[in-house]
Amino acid sequence: MRVHLDTDFLVFALSTSGPERQRLMALAESDTEIEMSAVAWYEFTRGPRTPEQLAVGRSFFSNDGIIPLSEELAARASEVFRNLGSPRRRAADITIGVTAAAREALLLSRNAADFAGIAALQVEPIPAG
Repeated sequence: MRVHLDTDFLVFALSTSGPERQRLMALAESDTEIEMSAVAWYEFTRGPRTPEQLAVGRSFFSNDGIIPLSEELAARASEVFRNLGSPRRRAADITIGVTAAAREALLLSRNAADFAGIAALQVEPIPAG
């Protein structure tokens, strides 16, 4: 199984003891591949974050766990953005969602509505606790 983390999910998993942390710890103890798009990682690292928070966040991913934004993914995300007629505020979310869909990964997010309309994307909403 492959799971893709949205920025908000990782922020809450590392800063609260709620359902996000419980879900992330269960995933980390399983054989699940945990990954994050480079766009979501950028959102996470731009902070504010302490060096410890960055190190802990990065520890959940393998060396290849941060998925780069390739030319192909950028083209797909641009097409989805245009087709959805999306406002600019959704640009990063669409790119994150398209990356997860292309990887056939389940996306964990506290804001599932941000990913509406992205074909073949499976989102596991984590309710605000």
